[in-house]
Amino acid sequence: MDGDDGFRRIVGNDDRGGIYFLPWRTSFRTAVRFGLLGLRRWRLCYQLPISIVSPDPERAAASIRRVLADATEQIERGGPPSLLIGLSMGSVPATVLAGRHRTRLWSFASADRGDLMIWQSPAARAVRHAAEARGLTLDDYTRALTGLNPVEWLDRIDPRSRFSIGAFDRFVPLSRRYELMKRAAKTIPMQNVLIEPLGHLGVMALSPWRQRQWARAAQRQSSSQSSDFCKRAVPLVSNQRP
Repeated sequence: MDGDDGFRRIVGNDDRGGIYFLPWRTSFRTAVRFGLLGLRRWRLCYQLPISIVSPDPERAAASIRRVLADATEQIERGGPPSLLIGLSMGSVPATVLAGRHRTRLWSFASADRGDLMIWQSPAARAVRHAAEARGLTLDDYTRALTGLNPVEWLDRIDPRSRFSIGAFDRFVPLSRRYELMKRAAKTIPMQNVLIEPLGHLGVMALSPWRQRQWARAAQRQSSSQSSDFCKRAVPLVSNQRP
């Protein structure tokens, strides 16, 4: 699909790798240039449609669903993803899919609800004014985006998921960050929710390093679990009769 409603899917170099969802108005070329894809190996990367943030709530919802439908089709063909990575607005489809498939999620600079972000975020002020000029209200966005808000899926994500949230994020209001953290804390350990002393763009700039840090931690945990399993298995083998 062309124009503002179109999205782009880029195929990576690892069928078992993670799936990226880029920030709004961020091209794949820009993401590569600034190193936002922190992992060397990944499965897919989605460039979001411009209309995912729109003064028409139904159009915004339809844009999210198109990305979700395409990603779901790819997952059904290739199997469940090992990891979903959402950057800023990209955390919306990433979180929904993580909830649907109970997958690990790495979420950067995200919020709890899309409808309230449109109405409260300084970054969406122009969109809100355009919507109000059409006679639309917050209730219209709430109805259109029901089922597409990250907060509705956090209770189903993998407990190994991680969040990076900016303490000085001017794009995501404090109330939206707080509600996200409060709900996430019911599913994942609080040490997996990092409050960075940064703003929104700072969290984006830090995210490649965080991704590599979290990948190393996951690898160490996996190695430790394999070692523990081997230690438990040795006595069982030695006690077997010939």
